Amino acid sequence: MERDGLVALIDVIAPLIGVGAAAMATFRTMIAMTRPSAFKGAGEPPCCYLSQIEIARKRAVAPSRIRRHEAELVSAGLIRKCTMANGARSGHSGCGIFFDVVIARVQEFRELKERLEADRKAHGRLRGMRSSHKRHLKSALLELVETCGEADEVQAIFEAFAQWPSAQALHRMSLDDLAAHEAEANDLCGAALDLLHDLLKSSARPLENERSHIQDTTQDFNTVLCNDEGEAQNLPPATPVERRDATPHGAACCIENKDRAQSSAHKSKLMQQIGGARLYHLCSEDMQVWVNIALQKRSGLDFHSFVIAAQKRLPELGIHPSAWREAVESLGEQNATFCVLITDAKVADPEIPILSPGGYLRGMVRAARTGSLNIIGSLIGLTERNRCRA
Repeated sequence: MERDGLVALIDVIAPLIGVGAAAMATFRTMIAMTRPSAFKGAGEPPCCYLSQIEIARKRAVAPSRIRRHEAELVSAGLIRKCTMANGARSGHSGCGIFFDVVIARVQEFRELKERLEADRKAHGRLRGMRSSHKRHLKSALLELVETCGEADEVQAIFEAFAQWPSAQALHRMSLDDLAAHEAEANDLCGAALDLLHDLLKSSARPLENERSHIQDTTQDFNTVLCNDEGEAQNLPPATPVERRDATPHGAACCIENKDRAQSSAHKSKLMQQIGGARLYHLCSEDMQVWVNIALQKRSGLDFHSFVIAAQKRLPELGIHPSAWREAVESLGEQNATFCVLITDAKVADPEIPILSPGGYLRGMVRAARTGSLNIIGSLIGLTERNRCRA
């Protein structure tokens, strides 16, 4: 490994091995005094011969701080300290700060970096799902207030919602704590959507999403999709992406004053057109597993179940969280969800070689920007392929 590459690696994993920023600055100062070629060969190990006073002068700190930093670096296994009896260091006597110990641990640190990056991605995915839960819950609460006012059930959901940490606070949560909160947020959102479904059903108002159990149907999918030529040719309008994440306060009825554009975030016009059961049958078997898991705690299919299932599939497909964020920002959550569903279904098709699902998803986003993305056409294509294999 090149010397600069080694330093960059240690910079990433330093907090995990108990090395603070000040000690890392001293580490970088010392290792910069070594020969870069010493990191490539099998000869003498790289060594810094500067005294603590010289290092302190370069760092513009007191020598006592350098002593503490060296002790911290030795304890973390990043340097090996070898000095004369009086503490002096000299290339002639082979005494100084050696870096062979850190070179020997490169593979260990690489694996640690990989785990750290995996945790960061998982953290980002959980924050993204919490964001979806929040959008859908706020939207459902708006409709619940319009339907039944400040009923006890609605007030209880709102009070639980008001206790959620802010988006900024999520960044400070551990991965385990965030996972627990995301699961609770998912349950609360599901409870609100189920309550809304039951209320609309009892009042005989039309349901926004198909909530039936998964079942086969004889209705022609192509007819459903193509009965409006304009809708079949154009990309459905993107849902606005929530930019603010302030925790609401006050009574449940206060949310009626929120942005009305959020009042349909838990719905999908395209899903209403297709139907939840049909959309389920277009999913890959792997995505159906995640939808089934959601259904274990729910009364039926809805848009929220597909949004969360799509985000659950991202790491399994190797799609970076940034690709999902880009899709949501450019297309809205509805169209981003259908793009992941289509990408996932095509990856599962052995006749369609897709080497990079993330690249394919980003390609769909670029196509949408040029006006050439046809989500409905892609869904029809999936239907025809499924029909041919039946």
